[in-house]
Amino acid sequence: MTDRVVVCAGTKRGLFLLESNKSRSSWKVTGPHLKGWQIYHAVIDTRSTPRLHAAALSNTFAATTASGDLAGLKFDAAKKPPIPPKLLPGQAKFIKKWKLPSDPRIWHVEPGRPSEKGVLYAGTAPAALFRTEDDGKTWEEVKGLSKHPSRNKWAPGAGGLCLHSIQLDPRDPKRMYVGISSAGVFRTDDAGKSWKAVNQGILGFEGKVLKEKAIGTCVHKVLLHPGKPGRLYQQNHIGVYRSDDHADSWIRIDKGLPYEFGFGLALNPGDPETCYVTPLEPEGGMYRATSGKFRVYRLRGSNGAPSWDELADGLPSDGAYLSVLREGMSQDSFDPCGVYVGTGTGQVYHSADAGATWRTIAMHLPPVMSVSAAVV
Repeated sequence: MTDRVVVCAGTKRGLFLLESNKSRSSWKVTGPHLKGWQIYHAVIDTRSTPRLHAAALSNTFAATTASGDLAGLKFDAAKKPPIPPKLLPGQAKFIKKWKLPSDPRIWHVEPGRPSEKGVLYAGTAPAALFRTEDDGKTWEEVKGLSKHPSRNKWAPGAGGLCLHSIQLDPRDPKRMYVGISSAGVFRTDDAGKSWKAVNQGILGFEGKVLKEKAIGTCVHKVLLHPGKPGRLYQQNHIGVYRSDDHADSWIRIDKGLPYEFGFGLALNPGDPETCYVTPLEPEGGMYRATSGKFRVYRLRGSNGAPSWDELADGLPSDGAYLSVLREGMSQDSFDPCGVYVGTGTGQVYHSADAGATWRTIAMHLPPVMSVSAAVV
C-alpha cells in the first residue's frame, strides 16, 4: 500500500477518478474515462496489481463490464458479459403497466476474497448473480439463485428488477449476501448452490413485518461490516435496519432520522457501531434532500440506544435539493475513515474525519450514479 486513495465516480457520461494522498486535503480529478458510457458502478480491485472494473451501459451497445489496469486505464469489454435471464411473464406485465425500466443492465461489480484470484461477482437487471474466474473476461450465471422457488414472486421496483448489493463474508468462504429490489435479502451458506431469503423483521409491502423465509420488501442497499461477525446494515425503502446474526433477523434503527426513505449507505470500517445514510424526502413520487438542506446522518451506539448525528459542517444548507442513488456513498479504510457522497447534480462531497466536517472535491460532473473508494 502507498497510502493513496482513488475514488471512482461513475456518471451518466463516463467514469471520473478522484485521487489524493492519505491527508485527503487536495484532489486531482481526471476523466471522463469510458466516455459515452453510463457507469452504474465501478470498483478498484486491490488484491494484486490494482485493476478497475466497471458496469457500463450505452445507448448503442448492450450492457457489459469493462476492465483494465489502474495504471494504464485501457479498458477491455468482457468477451462473455453477464447476460441476465428474461423477465418472467408476470414481472414483464408489471413493468409494462408501471412503465419501469426493462433493458438489461449491470448494477454492481464486487471483487472476490483475497484468496480467490481472478474471481469477481456482478449483479444484473433482471435480477441475477454472475461470477467470473478470469478477471472479468467471461461470466457465468450463479443459477442456484436464479432457480430460487420464490423467483416468480420477485417484484420490480422503480429501477426495475435489479440485484444491486453483493457482500462476501470474509470469515466464511461459502457465505455471501445479495440484495434484490424488490424482493429482499438472500444468503447462501454453500457457495451459491442454494439460497435462503433472510428478511425477518423488515417491513414488507403490505405493511406487515416479514417472518422467516418471507420476501416482499424493497431493499435499497446492504453492507456487511468487515470487523464484526454477523453485523449487517440495510437502507430499505421503509427504514434503516441492522442485523447481528448474519441476516437471520433484522431490527429497525431509524428512529431519529427525518425520513425513513433513502438509498445511500456507508460504513466506518474501524467502528462496527457506526453507519452513514442520506435520508431523502418523498414528494409526489420524486425524492429530494431533507427540506432543501443536504445532510448526512451518522449512527452511534447501536448496541445500546441507537442515536443519529446530523452532519452539516461544510454541506449546503440553502436550496440544496440533491439526490443520492443507491451506489452513491462509499468509505475508505484510513483512520479516521473518509466518507464520500455523490449527487444527481454532479457534486462529490467528502469527509476526511469520519463525517465531522465536509468539503466538495468535485463539481459540475454529469449526474453521479456511483462512488467507490479504494486505498492503493
